[in-house]
Amino acid sequence: MNALTVPFGVSSRARSLPLLDGKGFTVARSQGARLFDTEGRSFVDYGMAMGATLIGHAHPAVVEACKTALENGPMPGFPNDIEELAGKALARIGGARVTRATFATTGTEAVHLACRIARATTGRRLIAKAVGGYDGWFDPVRFGLVESAEAERTNIRPVKEDTTLFRVNEIDDIDQLFDEMGADLAAILVEPMLGNTGCLVPERAFFEHLTRRAQENGTQIIADEVMVGLRRGVRLVSEELGLMPDLVTLGKAIGSGVPVAAVLGTPKAFEVVENGTVPCFGTYHGNPLVASAVLATMKLLEDESHYTRLFDWGAALRRAAVEAFAAEGITAITTGFDSVFSLWFTDRMPRSYDEAKTKVRPEATKRVSDTLRRHGVVSLPSPWGRYFISLAHGDSEMEQTVLAFRAAARDLAASGFKG
Repeated sequence: MNALTVPFGVSSRARSLPLLDGKGFTVARSQGARLFDTEGRSFVDYGMAMGATLIGHAHPAVVEACKTALENGPMPGFPNDIEELAGKALARIGGARVTRATFATTGTEAVHLACRIARATTGRRLIAKAVGGYDGWFDPVRFGLVESAEAERTNIRPVKEDTTLFRVNEIDDIDQLFDEMGADLAAILVEPMLGNTGCLVPERAFFEHLTRRAQENGTQIIADEVMVGLRRGVRLVSEELGLMPDLVTLGKAIGSGVPVAAVLGTPKAFEVVENGTVPCFGTYHGNPLVASAVLATMKLLEDESHYTRLFDWGAALRRAAVEAFAAEGITAITTGFDSVFSLWFTDRMPRSYDEAKTKVRPEATKRVSDTLRRHGVVSLPSPWGRYFISLAHGDSEMEQTVLAFRAAARDLAASGFKG
């Protein structure tokens, strides 16, 4: 057998799916809420490019905007006439307080830049990120991921490359962090919802306390909204949940499938960018192609009725999934938001990483994912995975998905699983 030129056939292992009944899964095209594999089969998609396609795959408005940008020249190299317009459109998410923006190409780069801004502003080096949080794949923040050694609770707070960890929804841990390391702490880096930890949502009281301690200590707050941005509306998810960030990282949904990310910030946080202390480089950042995708996406989302339908659809699917398992005597719940959620086989929502780790059911999750796929529904197979809903999911997708969940519930019950 010849070795693949691209190892494993994919440049990001997170995008690969395991063999099912001896067959792999490779996409030939995507449209709306569906994927079409190389054998011509249609699948309802709940990976939605890890949340990047909030409005659906290949939305006509985005396709047309990008086509025009390609025809006009996607990479002029010098300043282009729509980058500022796209920045202003994106800054609507930040409201009246978070009003500055600069572009990057990936969420990982956006987080990296936000950390540089915080360090330059505070003159400190240490970044504290949430246990179980995913904030990109660069080494300094690829730390404390689910099931990693450093995520285990010990008496010593781990530190690696000027990054340390804290535990979400544990106020005592936050107090200890500031008491012990506050003098060195440049920023708190946290997702408003920890997607890779099974959509664990921090509690408002925790976020309010975290904001207060950070402000008193002169520590900046970076809200990593790369995954969850725009999924609660055209506003900051972090502020809605009680966190008041100085900097916000965005990506995925803002470009509707085109690779683009951004850092938003308050005017004060962006002083070090505007005076050149923190230089922002990147040939691809804010190019006409991605700026056009951002503009088209933000224009579409001006109609708030889209969100009403999105939330109603997602809530209906969450109920249907839980009811499918209940009908087979299996207890299940969902956590997260109506536009993105995780499925758990338990009767109580986990509120911390340690509690969540005791509740994951890898074998059950894999069996459900396999059965869904056999019935034309693709989901993320990880026990910490998510289901992403898009504006393109409609009646036919709901009908097919509910039938698939019922089949998955029957199969799981037949296996002897007791939830």
